[in-house]
Amino acid sequence: MTPDDKSRSTLGDTIFALFHVIALAALAVFAVIDLVQGNLTRFGVIAGALVLYYILVLHKPMLKEIERRRNLKSAPPSKKS
Repeated sequence: MTPDDKSRSTLGDTIFALFHVIALAALAVFAVIDLVQGNLTRFGVIAGALVLYYILVLHKPMLKEIERRRNLKSAPPSKKS
């Protein structure tokens, strides 16, 4: 994105976010199924990996997106000429 373009998200960013949210949800369901079946070791490994992945990959972009949306809501509407 160019410096002028910080107020809007791109389709690629949305697809990236959706793919990762769906993958995280699927793995979380898989981990819960393992927990219900009594496989605590596999549940722990999957849950730990999901937390680590979220912290290392997704947390910072998510905070930036939240801040961007807050700024859009608080900014006055721009006039089009």
